[in-house]
Amino acid sequence: MVKDGKTYNILYLHNESIMGGAEISLLNLVKRLDKELFTPHFACSKEGPFIDALRNIKITPDFIKFPGIRWPNPVRICNTIRGLANIIKEKQIDLIHSNQPRSNLFGAIAAKINSVPIVWHERCLERGRFDSDNIFSFLPDRIICNSGAVRNRFTKEKIDTKIRTIINGVDLNEFDPESDGSKIRKEFNIDEKELVVGTIGRIDPEKGYEYFLESARIILQDLPNVRFLVVGEASNNHSFEKSLSEMTAEKGIDKKTIFTGFRRDIPQLIASMDVVVLPSGIDACSRVLFESMAMQKPLVAANAGGTPEIVQDGITGLLVKPGDSSDMAKSIIRLLQNRPLLEQYGKAGRKRVKEMFTIERNIKETENVYLELLDTNSTN
Repeated sequence: MVKDGKTYNILYLHNESIMGGAEISLLNLVKRLDKELFTPHFACSKEGPFIDALRNIKITPDFIKFPGIRWPNPVRICNTIRGLANIIKEKQIDLIHSNQPRSNLFGAIAAKINSVPIVWHERCLERGRFDSDNIFSFLPDRIICNSGAVRNRFTKEKIDTKIRTIINGVDLNEFDPESDGSKIRKEFNIDEKELVVGTIGRIDPEKGYEYFLESARIILQDLPNVRFLVVGEASNNHSFEKSLSEMTAEKGIDKKTIFTGFRRDIPQLIASMDVVVLPSGIDACSRVLFESMAMQKPLVAANAGGTPEIVQDGITGLLVKPGDSSDMAKSIIRLLQNRPLLEQYGKAGRKRVKEMFTIERNIKETENVYLELLDTNSTN
């Protein structure tokens, strides 16, 4: 469907400048949109790695500040809404896709003023008392949730028909089980006979890294030939990252633990691992789960958030009690000591991703949400 020979202009709102899971998912979407139907535009708050990635795919964003709403500043709020209205008119925007809570309310107000449909993309489990998206959930035309756990945040029956659950997807060509992990092992002086257990993600106090490190201490008591990789960096809290490093020394596992920092070669890092661990109990839809399964790696993950919707316990991995280092260690040891089971889970994971979690499926379902709204809007 094309409007008068032109594509539909989609305005994406995004407040963060870092490169995390939400940013990777958003980039995957805009890179693969049907360009005969949709042209992506962006309004972002500040320079950073995410903006660099946009420019690499020939997208030049507009910049606009999204102020906090808990302690509202009327002047800043008016400036933001006015700025969005100007972008909508200048770029002839047909639909707004807001990717974060910080931009949602401003996007919704600007959309209503300019008679443009808006989609909110919900990617997290709200844990505070002030869930602004839930409070103002009557405003967007559609709400995309990236897991059933996120959907459960929205309890009002009146908005149920506007919610769509679209789980993240992974590129099976990029995350290929034939990827070579030997360069990673060589880089970090890991012997080919050593087993590798890794975790990947933003280093944050809520992500459960202390449980992963304690499980490493327990594992090494029984299996001394294991190395542990912690892949990622702290975007804001660098003191916490330092405290984790100090923790490994206190536990006597510093010689067996490697902090890689921020990396782009995630497929190769996963290829170097025997087991991938997600210790976080707060993730709604962690990308590392899909990526690891696509790479035919078994998972040990906290049984919380959206994780049980993705990892099948006893089929593609093992789910453990959140915050229980002993349970985590026991499950990891079980896989490391049973190579046939480890490989069985890995193959089952790849199969599950092929059937349910491809990037192509994710893109198509999102485009269908756009077209549904644009159809409705064009008949009004």
